[in-house]
Amino acid sequence: MTKQTKLKDNEIGGPLVEESLLLGLAVVTVSIIIAVILEATGWAQGVVNSLLQLLQDSWSSLTQLFGP
Repeated sequence: MTKQTKLKDNEIGGPLVEESLLLGLAVVTVSIIIAVILEATGWAQGVVNSLLQLLQDSWSSLTQLFGP
């Protein structure tokens, strides 16, 4: 019987450990979400930059074609 009492008394650190693990998991999850968002916006920025460069090159070619 004393064995069960010792195990029950030893659960004082349980909630603290559980909250620490949940907090760590939340930090990792938020970091992953931020990384994915930044990667997606970086990719989108690259696509927009390449499209703008393509339009600028096309406009330059068109003005050279009709220019003096």
